[in-house]
Amino acid sequence: MLHKTILGIDPGTRYMGLAVIRGPELLAYGVHTLRNGTRPHDVIGQARHIVLQMIARHAPDVVAIEEPLAIATKRAALMSVIVDELRSRAEELSLGVVELSPRAVREAVVGNLNATKFDVAAALIAGRYGELKALVPKRPVRSGLGLGPKDKYWLHMFDALAVALAADAPRASRAAPEPQAPARG
Repeated sequence: MLHKTILGIDPGTRYMGLAVIRGPELLAYGVHTLRNGTRPHDVIGQARHIVLQMIARHAPDVVAIEEPLAIATKRAALMSVIVDELRSRAEELSLGVVELSPRAVREAVVGNLNATKFDVAAALIAGRYGELKALVPKRPVRSGLGLGPKDKYWLHMFDALAVALAADAPRASRAAPEPQAPARG
Protein backbone atom coordinates (compact mmCIF):
# COMPACT_ATOMS: atom_id res chain seq x y z
CA MET A 1 0.00 0.00 0.00
CA LEU A 2 1.39 3.37 -1.00
CA HIS A 3 1.07 6.10 1.62
CA LYS A 4 1.21 9.84 1.10
CA THR A 5 3.91 11.83 2.84
CA ILE A 6 2.30 14.57 4.92
CA LEU A 7 3.97 17.58 6.51
CA GLY A 8 1.92 18.70 9.51
CA ILE A 9 2.39 22.26 10.74
CA ASP A 10 1.30 23.84 14.01
CA PRO A 11 2.01 27.46 13.08
CA GLY A 12 2.94 30.05 15.64
CA THR A 13 4.49 33.46 15.99
CA ARG A 14 7.04 32.22 18.52
CA TYR A 15 7.17 28.42 18.15
CA MET A 16 6.26 26.34 15.11
CA GLY A 17 5.71 22.61 15.47
CA LEU A 18 6.42 20.31 12.52
CA ALA A 19 5.94 16.60 11.89
CA VAL A 20 6.33 14.51 8.76
CA ILE A 21 4.52 11.19 8.44
CA ARG A 22 4.15 8.55 5.75
CA GLY A 23 1.35 6.24 6.74
CA PRO A 24 2.09 5.14 10.31
CA GLU A 25 5.78 6.07 10.05
CA LEU A 26 7.03 9.25 11.74
CA LEU A 27 9.81 10.52 9.46
CA ALA A 28 10.71 13.76 11.22
CA TYR A 29 9.49 16.03 13.99
CA GLY A 30 10.56 19.13 15.83
CA VAL A 31 9.81 22.56 17.13
CA HIS A 32 11.42 25.67 15.69
CA THR A 33 11.76 28.87 17.63
CA LEU A 34 10.98 31.92 15.54
CA ARG A 35 13.08 34.85 16.61
CA ASN A 36 11.23 38.14 16.79
CA GLY A 37 12.96 40.57 14.49
CA THR A 38 12.40 44.26 14.08
CA ARG A 39 9.46 43.71 11.72
CA PRO A 40 6.70 41.10 11.40
CA HIS A 41 8.17 40.25 8.00
CA ASP A 42 11.18 38.76 9.81
CA VAL A 43 9.03 36.13 11.56
CA ILE A 44 7.12 35.35 8.36
CA GLY A 45 10.40 34.87 6.47
CA GLN A 46 11.75 32.51 9.13
CA ALA A 47 8.59 30.39 9.05
CA ARG A 48 8.70 30.25 5.24
CA HIS A 49 12.39 29.26 5.25
CA ILE A 50 11.86 26.45 7.79
CA VAL A 51 8.88 25.01 5.92
CA LEU A 52 10.63 25.20 2.54
CA GLN A 53 13.59 23.31 4.04
CA MET A 54 11.25 20.59 5.33
CA ILE A 55 9.57 20.36 1.92
CA ALA A 56 12.94 20.05 0.17
CA ARG A 57 14.14 17.41 2.65
CA HIS A 58 11.01 15.22 2.77
CA ALA A 59 9.11 15.94 -0.50
CA PRO A 60 5.64 15.73 1.04
CA ASP A 61 2.57 15.16 -1.09
CA VAL A 62 0.43 17.18 1.30
CA VAL A 63 1.06 20.12 3.60
CA ALA A 64 -1.44 20.15 6.46
CA ILE A 65 -1.73 23.38 8.44
CA GLU A 66 -3.71 24.04 11.58
CA GLU A 67 -5.95 27.06 11.08
CA PRO A 68 -5.26 29.99 13.38
CA LEU A 69 -7.90 31.06 15.86
CA ALA A 70 -9.90 34.04 14.65
CA ILE A 71 -9.33 36.57 17.41
CA ALA A 72 -8.71 40.28 17.04
CA THR A 73 -5.13 40.76 18.21
CA LYS A 74 -1.92 41.76 16.45
CA ARG A 75 -0.41 38.36 17.19
CA ALA A 76 -3.43 36.56 15.67
CA ALA A 77 -3.23 38.79 12.60
CA LEU A 78 0.45 37.90 12.19
CA MET A 79 -0.42 34.22 12.59
CA SER A 80 -2.99 34.50 9.79
CA VAL A 81 -0.37 36.06 7.51
CA ILE A 82 2.08 33.26 8.35
CA VAL A 83 -0.53 30.62 7.50
CA ASP A 84 -1.39 32.42 4.22
CA GLU A 85 2.31 32.54 3.34
CA LEU A 86 2.88 28.85 4.08
CA ARG A 87 -0.21 27.85 2.10
CA SER A 88 0.88 29.98 -0.87
CA ARG A 89 4.40 28.52 -0.95
CA ALA A 90 3.04 24.95 -0.82
CA GLU A 91 0.54 25.69 -3.60
CA GLU A 92 3.31 27.24 -5.74
CA LEU A 93 5.15 23.93 -5.42
CA SER A 94 1.99 22.08 -6.57
CA LEU A 95 1.55 20.34 -3.23
CA GLY A 96 -1.82 19.48 -1.80
CA VAL A 97 -2.76 21.80 1.05
CA VAL A 98 -5.19 20.96 3.82
CA GLU A 99 -6.16 23.47 6.49
CA LEU A 100 -7.80 22.03 9.56
CA SER A 101 -9.47 23.71 12.49
CA PRO A 102 -8.17 22.78 15.95
CA ARG A 103 -11.59 21.23 16.66
CA ALA A 104 -11.41 19.02 13.56
CA VAL A 105 -7.92 17.86 14.56
CA ARG A 106 -9.04 16.99 18.09
CA GLU A 107 -12.08 15.13 16.75
CA ALA A 108 -9.99 13.11 14.28
CA VAL A 109 -7.19 12.22 16.70
CA VAL A 110 -8.88 12.02 20.10
CA GLY A 111 -12.56 11.74 19.20
CA ASN A 112 -13.34 14.67 21.50
CA LEU A 113 -13.91 18.22 20.24
CA ASN A 114 -12.98 19.60 23.67
CA ALA A 115 -9.74 17.66 24.13
CA THR A 116 -6.78 19.55 25.59
CA LYS A 117 -3.24 19.64 24.21
CA PHE A 118 -2.37 17.05 26.87
CA ASP A 119 -5.21 14.81 25.69
CA VAL A 120 -3.91 15.04 22.11
CA ALA A 121 -0.35 14.18 23.19
CA ALA A 122 -1.61 11.31 25.38
CA ALA A 123 -3.64 9.87 22.48
CA LEU A 124 -0.62 10.01 20.19
CA ILE A 125 1.75 8.28 22.61
CA ALA A 126 -0.91 5.70 23.58
CA GLY A 127 -1.32 4.93 19.88
CA ARG A 128 1.64 4.40 17.62
CA TYR A 129 4.05 7.04 18.90
CA GLY A 130 5.02 5.73 22.34
CA GLU A 131 8.67 6.61 21.68
CA LEU A 132 7.72 10.28 22.15
CA LYS A 133 6.44 9.77 25.72
CA ALA A 134 9.45 11.49 27.31
CA LEU A 135 8.59 14.72 25.45
CA VAL A 136 5.15 15.16 27.05
CA PRO A 137 5.33 17.62 29.95
CA LYS A 138 3.72 16.79 33.27
CA ARG A 139 0.22 18.16 33.66
CA PRO A 140 0.06 20.98 36.21
CA VAL A 141 -1.46 19.91 39.52
CA ARG A 142 -4.09 22.63 39.13
CA SER A 143 -5.15 23.73 35.68
CA GLY A 144 -5.08 27.38 36.74
CA LEU A 145 -1.32 27.18 37.26
CA GLY A 146 -0.70 26.58 33.58
CA LEU A 147 2.63 25.74 32.02
CA GLY A 148 5.64 27.84 31.29
CA PRO A 149 7.00 28.19 27.74
CA LYS A 150 9.68 25.55 28.39
CA ASP A 151 7.03 23.03 29.45
CA LYS A 152 4.77 23.80 26.47
CA TYR A 153 7.61 23.53 23.95
CA TRP A 154 7.02 19.95 22.72
CA LEU A 155 3.24 20.29 22.75
CA HIS A 156 3.65 22.27 19.49
CA MET A 157 5.20 19.20 17.86
CA PHE A 158 2.40 16.96 19.16
CA ASP A 159 -0.11 19.39 17.64
CA ALA A 160 1.73 19.25 14.30
CA LEU A 161 1.73 15.45 14.40
CA ALA A 162 -2.00 15.48 15.16
CA VAL A 163 -2.60 17.84 12.21
CA ALA A 164 -0.72 15.47 9.89
CA LEU A 165 -2.69 12.47 11.14
CA ALA A 166 -5.99 14.32 10.85
CA ALA A 167 -5.13 15.25 7.27
CA ASP A 168 -4.53 11.56 6.58
CA ALA A 169 -7.89 10.57 8.11
CA PRO A 170 -10.97 10.14 5.94
CA ARG A 171 -12.47 13.48 4.94
CA ALA A 172 -15.65 12.82 6.93
CA SER A 173 -13.80 12.86 10.24
CA ARG A 174 -12.07 16.15 9.38
CA ALA A 175 -15.33 17.96 8.75
CA ALA A 176 -16.31 18.17 12.40
CA PRO A 177 -19.27 20.52 12.64
CA GLU A 178 -18.98 23.66 14.69
CA PRO A 179 -21.38 23.78 17.61
CA GLN A 180 -24.66 25.53 16.95
CA ALA A 181 -26.04 28.17 19.26
CA PRO A 182 -29.23 27.03 20.97
CA ALA A 183 -32.42 28.28 19.40
CA ARG A 184 -34.13 31.05 21.32
CA GLY A 185 -37.84 30.82 21.64
